[in-house]
Amino acid sequence: MDNHAKKKDMTPLRNEIRALLPVKNTDPARTVELNECVSNLKTLLDDYTAAHQNYDALELRRLYYSYIADAAPLYIYRNSPFYYEAAINGGWFVNRPAAILKQYTAKFMQVHIPQEERDTYQARRSQRYILCCGFFTDEIHHIPPLQNILAHGFKYYHDKALAELEKCQDPVERDFLRTAAEGLEAVHRLQLRFASMAEAILAEEHLEPRQTKFMQMIANSARRCPWEPPQTFYEALNTLWFTREILALVDSLAAFALGRVDAFLIDFYEADLKAGRLTPDEAYDLLCRFLTVADCHYDGMSPVELYSDHELEIPITLGGCDEKGNPVFNDITRMVLKAHQELDIVFPKLHCRFDENSPHEYLATIAKMTCDTHCVFALFNDSHNIPALVDTGVPLEWARTYIGTGCWDGYVDSVTDVDTANYVSVARALEAAIYQDADLEKAANLHFHPLDDCPDFETLRDQFYEDFITFLRDQLRQYTEYGKYTPLYHPHPAYSVCINSCIENRRDVTAGGCDQKPRIITLAFTANVVDSLCAIKTICFDRKVISVRGLLDAVRRNWEGAEELRAQVLACPHWGDNTPLSNELMSFLFDSVHRDIKELKNDRGGPYLIAAWIYREFRFWGEKMRALPDGRHDGDYLSQGLVPSEFRNKEEITTCLNAIGSLDHRNIFASNCNMSFDSSTVTPEILEAVFRVFAAKGIHLLQPNCFSREELLDAQVHPERHQNLVIKICGFSARFVALSPEWQAEVLQRHQYKA
Repeated sequence: MDNHAKKKDMTPLRNEIRALLPVKNTDPARTVELNECVSNLKTLLDDYTAAHQNYDALELRRLYYSYIADAAPLYIYRNSPFYYEAAINGGWFVNRPAAILKQYTAKFMQVHIPQEERDTYQARRSQRYILCCGFFTDEIHHIPPLQNILAHGFKYYHDKALAELEKCQDPVERDFLRTAAEGLEAVHRLQLRFASMAEAILAEEHLEPRQTKFMQMIANSARRCPWEPPQTFYEALNTLWFTREILALVDSLAAFALGRVDAFLIDFYEADLKAGRLTPDEAYDLLCRFLTVADCHYDGMSPVELYSDHELEIPITLGGCDEKGNPVFNDITRMVLKAHQELDIVFPKLHCRFDENSPHEYLATIAKMTCDTHCVFALFNDSHNIPALVDTGVPLEWARTYIGTGCWDGYVDSVTDVDTANYVSVARALEAAIYQDADLEKAANLHFHPLDDCPDFETLRDQFYEDFITFLRDQLRQYTEYGKYTPLYHPHPAYSVCINSCIENRRDVTAGGCDQKPRIITLAFTANVVDSLCAIKTICFDRKVISVRGLLDAVRRNWEGAEELRAQVLACPHWGDNTPLSNELMSFLFDSVHRDIKELKNDRGGPYLIAAWIYREFRFWGEKMRALPDGRHDGDYLSQGLVPSEFRNKEEITTCLNAIGSLDHRNIFASNCNMSFDSSTVTPEILEAVFRVFAAKGIHLLQPNCFSREELLDAQVHPERHQNLVIKICGFSARFVALSPEWQAEVLQRHQYKA
């Protein structure tokens, strides 16, 4: 590729996509056809369920497959050769057809789950103890089986399911396999419709030469791929989008991730170059169009205000190593990084795998882009992630192929389906112990002993921990006992048979059909808890400045009249300062929870694994939480992931990394570290060095920001001057000028590490 070639202009394609898709991710798609499809589907299901009182979820799924294959509106953009669009964004848009099915099958869950257990679950959610993206199980995060479809195509799994059906006698297993095969037939019919649409466009419309070429590419390719596996770089690229979008449409998924473009597609690229089918500049043009698609699923200048604005769950993964352990850094890596900045796009998220020995050019490019305020990266440390996956039972060669999936998750596509969005607030448990409320505890079926009269610190620490772990184990009991009914109302047969082992096991992924089935439990706001315990030990037991009751009374008054005491608290050891006390308390918390849940099995028969990441709850839950002994006032933000609290942290980056690195990360499956650097002192060279130290410490994931406070302040006054200033908010990035005033204020108060 000529690095001095004219910048690619994606404006015609952007205009086409933006005319179809929503202004905001939380809005429905702007298409009459999709709304009609959903309305007609409801009518079909109403009529069918009225006439068939004993229907089940798989029966409705087959009815849906038959309907959606012909009725789903599909779209082809004249300025793109890719065919995948069903206006659902991988199943994340609000008016997606597949979401309708659960309205007719939810009753199956209600039959099996006692009302008091449902009430307890809802009370814990409303009281901010837990967050689960579904009903006792995470229903919305699914990894497309990209590697399997790239290697074999959908037909392979369709035929394999039918062959297994011939050998199967069990009626339940036969029902699953039959339904799965019909689902994949629907995938094929949808694919062929794209070919027919492109042929009709060529026959009926006057097109520009480039548009004619694109329609011919679709017409030719969609007759065979990805029902058959891709044969070219173009077909492989399209397979990534098609697998995410069309499988999500067919099987009621909210799918995330587009896989490892550089690792998965390099062989296609090199074969095309050798055969003369493709030039580097043509490949770059394809990649630019591939990336532009993700950035146009919403209006990037729409305000970021509420909970899921601007969250698209569309990451691609770069770098890392191949299945043999060889580094992955090639021309595709370079082109994607160049295009992402040149096109000035925010999505897809760039999930970049690395370790301390990653190529200099690779990390230097990421560091330079970050220092240029193109802060779109989540950096996954292979030194942690690959061993962590192997520890769960993933074979080493497969573990080396893992992809970045949602905000900060790293899993292996095609071998696993995860349950990943399960947050548990450790800080909320501490709040409940301080602010005793019998009515709230009764509603949530919880009890936290008061801490005021504990005779020594060890008693206080252990009492709080025992109350917390009792709650956590009971919550996991609920997840295991009632999550197992998910196959009765929300199965994914077509998706499942494309995941390894589900055909052989003859079970849906929701029923534990795949061999790798972890459930991730996030311990949220641990820094606030550790800082609070540090303060109690130091102030009340070591220095004996005041009794525990006296300190907690000041906390309960929101520190009113206790400014001097709060100042002493803020001078105590805190998480991130690398003192023995804070390091030991954080280790105690994670090591103890790991020990006390490691033998538990989740609803699919896999392990519960601990994580330390957080989405926007650090703000929205913090605004509802009362003061804590760490010095927080009522409503102050909570800590993010595994990093120190923003309002406490004054440490240098080395001190902070040493503290985080002191933990036994074998006991923490995953975490996120959202860190901001001062661009007036931090250079790309320094940032690259930070990346390598981070990797050497064995920590999971870094999300770097780099900006100057002065630039942010100027952007508030003159937004027109700073349109391309992109900030990592939590698991996603956004243009700073699109943030609401409240979110801009949050970014401005973040601690910045200096050189």
